[in-house]
Parts: sequence; C-alpha cells; structure tokens
Amino acid sequence: MAAIKIRLGWLIILAVLLQRIPFALSAPSSLVELKKALLVLSYVLLLWALSRNLHLWSMRILLLGTVLNFTAIIANGGLMPVSPEARLQAGMTAIGESGFGKVLPEGTGVLLSVNQTNLWFLSDIIPISLVGGVFSPGDILIGVGLLVFAVGVMRGKAITSCTNQARGTTNG
Repeated sequence: MAAIKIRLGWLIILAVLLQRIPFALSAPSSLVELKKALLVLSYVLLLWALSRNLHLWSMRILLLGTVLNFTAIIANGGLMPVSPEARLQAGMTAIGESGFGKVLPEGTGVLLSVNQTNLWFLSDIIPISLVGGVFSPGDILIGVGLLVFAVGVMRGKAITSCTNQARGTTNG
C-alpha cells in the first residue's frame, strides 16, 4: 500500500480550525473585524499549504476551490457573501433586508443580494435543499477535491499527476 505524502498537513488542519473556531465561540455580530482578519489569515495559510501538495490531484482541486472562495471573500471585505434568495431556496430561515450586510448566525458569511456583491458568481449562490445549505462554486470544487482524496485513500494510494500515472508510478 502506497503512503500518501501530504506536506504541511498540520498547517492545513490549523488553517481550517482558524476559520471555524472564532465563529463558533462567539456571537455572529461580535468581534467581526477580528474574525475577518483570522479568516483571511487562515486562507493565506491554507493556500500556501495546499500549493505545497500539487503532486496530488485532489490537492489541485482543493486549491482551485479555495482560490475561488478566497477571491470572493477578499472582493467583499473579508466575509463570504450569501444570497438571500438562495437561502430561501435551500429551505433556510428567511432573513429580511434589515439583515443585509450583517454576519449570518450560522457561519462566516454575510447576507448580501447579488446586485450588492462583488464577483457574485463566486459567492454562496447555489442552494442545496437536501442538506439545507447554500454553497459557492469554490465549495463545490472543495467537495470534489475531498471526494477525490477520500477515494485515493480508500484505494490505498493517492491520485497523483498525469505524468506519474502515465509512467505507472506514484509519489504520494
């Protein structure tokens, strides 16, 4: 069984925790600027760590999804815009216009209509009622990357670059 070599795996875990913990431990409207700074820092760390693992196809997909999300977050002041229409289509609680521009109770997003959102097509606009959530194109790519990684792990090897597959070798 081939070992999967993930460089800076500890940093990937740290970056993901850095994204989630501040939002989980405090009210959505508190410490917003600190939360934005920690979110941006976590993305920078995550992008760097993922870029050190391009020998794995799954990490390439994860990196692309992360870049798309980070672009939307930076373009909109440090939080991911969430479409109110998509929230409704996903079966989530409606939040009136008084909630526009405010941090959402369930996470790292900010409620903005599409016409108020920079690069709206990269924001959380994809409703998936099956899971009761709204996702971005970057989130979808991240999900695909995680699935590709999981399949590689279950098969006992990582899915590596085309050149290594063509040669019949794996390097991680």
